[in-house]
Amino acid sequence: MTRPRIVVLANSVEELGGAQRVVHLVAQGLAERGYPVELVGLAPVEHPHTYVADPAYRQRTLMPQPWPSPPPDARLSTRLRPSVRRLIATRAALSAGAVADLERLLADGPPGIVVVAQLWAMEHLARAEHAGWSVIGQYHSSFEAAAGGRDLARALDLYADVDAVALLTTEDAHAFRRAGLDNTTVLANPLALWPDEPADATTGRTVTFLGRLSVEKGPRFLVDAWGQIADRHPDWRLRFVGSGPDEDAVRSRVARLPAGADRVEFVPPVADVEPELRAAGVLALPSLTEGLPMSLAEAMAMGQATVSADCSAGVRALTDDGRVGRIVPRGDADALAVALDALLGDDAERARLGAAARAHVERYRLPTVIDAWEQLVADTLR
Repeated sequence: MTRPRIVVLANSVEELGGAQRVVHLVAQGLAERGYPVELVGLAPVEHPHTYVADPAYRQRTLMPQPWPSPPPDARLSTRLRPSVRRLIATRAALSAGAVADLERLLADGPPGIVVVAQLWAMEHLARAEHAGWSVIGQYHSSFEAAAGGRDLARALDLYADVDAVALLTTEDAHAFRRAGLDNTTVLANPLALWPDEPADATTGRTVTFLGRLSVEKGPRFLVDAWGQIADRHPDWRLRFVGSGPDEDAVRSRVARLPAGADRVEFVPPVADVEPELRAAGVLALPSLTEGLPMSLAEAMAMGQATVSADCSAGVRALTDDGRVGRIVPRGDADALAVALDALLGDDAERARLGAAARAHVERYRLPTVIDAWEQLVADTLR
């Protein structure tokens, strides 16, 4: 049987990030099942990351240079208007070139399915000739996050006429449908790891934060919560794994803690998260907004206990509404401190939660998710 051609289109396929890891996992999973897959990014990045050492799919990036950022004070001075005009012209040229290259790529062989991972990528596909191709759109965050910014209007416009829009949870799919998209379906992101042996949830003595140090990820709430409980757990430490624009502010907040500052560690982002998760005792996710957070899912796959802010339908789905992972109100450092305090002092409860969590997220293992992708491809082409 001839497999349909699949083009997976994303903003970037080289950047270190959760959405990028997902598109590489899906591309590899489908390619290993015999689909001719091409993974296409719009823009390169200055420090590209390799996700798959020996990919079964082809990969390319359309733009010859990274997407240029505006000068920091572009809105503050009329003297910068010529530079802003040059920026706009450069962006327009890069975008037009990417659209033309995408058209050539799509015309170079029989039509199949374009999987569009992100809205900016969909803006470019919408401008490219793609007659004969079926289109599956994705949105990697929650409906709530989309509605809180400009993404909801963009998604309703860009995805109105695609064949299917894959959302991360049933709750999100229903919400987008109520908002006006009548082509939604549910397709979770796959786990990047599934260790044969889970961690021993009773031996780790680290509260681990794994992700970008930015305001929306809530690291400041975790610092404040740690300051409340550190004295009661002298054998525990707090470890931030990641970097980002809020790092200096988080470090300053740590320096002002009444207790426990000497047991807070900062390490840069890691390509292989398994050692960090295996060594953890509790994974903390204090975010203000999320989609289906894979750091949480991977900690659960490792058999670790977790404490998360109630910030998305994805968090609720992963933790089974708090049954297999603790959930606290978002933005509430006091509630986060109470939940962490209880877990850090109870080895048996961490072990119980870790075992239940691992069993619950087995449904997100890569083969199961690729099965769902194959069914969606078949349904789309039917």
